[in-house]
Amino acid sequence: MKASHHKLVNEFTNYLITLGYSESVCYNCPNMVSQFLEHVDRPIKKITKVDVTEFFDHLRSMTSERTQRRLSNVHINGYVMALKRFSKFLFHMHSIDLTVEHLSYLKVDTPEKQILSLQQIKSLFDACDNTKFGMRDKVMLALYYSCGLRRSEAIQVEIRDIDFTNNILFVRNGKGGKQRYVPFTDSTHQILTQYIDVGRKRLNRRNRLRNTLLIGKNGDRLKPQALQLRLNTLCKKAEIKQKVGLHTLRHSIATHLLMQDMSIYKISEFLGHSSLESTQIYTHIVENIGNKI
Repeated sequence: MKASHHKLVNEFTNYLITLGYSESVCYNCPNMVSQFLEHVDRPIKKITKVDVTEFFDHLRSMTSERTQRRLSNVHINGYVMALKRFSKFLFHMHSIDLTVEHLSYLKVDTPEKQILSLQQIKSLFDACDNTKFGMRDKVMLALYYSCGLRRSEAIQVEIRDIDFTNNILFVRNGKGGKQRYVPFTDSTHQILTQYIDVGRKRLNRRNRLRNTLLIGKNGDRLKPQALQLRLNTLCKKAEIKQKVGLHTLRHSIATHLLMQDMSIYKISEFLGHSSLESTQIYTHIVENIGNKI
């Protein structure tokens, strides 16, 4: 890859990190852009719409080394997203116009969203014990369910982001680097207070991370994989058979709020959606499940 391209990719990586994108996005997007630049092999300002189109024709004809099959639509959509983000970076940071407006996402069969019932949510909270890990588990549930945070948003929460006086949580690095304020209940207030005053102090005996909310037994920042393992344990205790991910909790609170007649506009704001279309999927879920939950 040309030295100038390599420099741009490094700048793009730092740009994504600054905007608060997840580790996977900060790794995959620059990697995909690097493949694009290597394939095109021409100065960035001379790359045309035809070059972009030809690259995606190339992707559709490729065979995966791992599966020995053609690349899936999901995989190709990853390249579409990467180039759209790269184009935005070039325009804002270097005033370079990389034409990608003609790119559209390929159709993907999306699996039906799993929604937990109110009783199942209660069972998860009841499955948390009073140990330091149990107190942290309750905070995990409060952040992902009660506050409706995304997977990457919850692990970035710092104690300073919590306004206990007004019961407001500041989401510092949301999707796309956007910020928002999320209200929380008195019950969540109590869960957070108990963990910070007792559980977190027992976990952070070395005082390594003074502000990070969710930490491990050595005081390190927790990763999503570790939280998922804790959630799996809680599901087993609560005798929940279906597959539950951290995002399932977010889907569940959105559905429950809609069933309680909260305005879809308020739910969209609560979830941090940039488009109302992203929130409207929950109206279809409610229509399909009726009063089952």
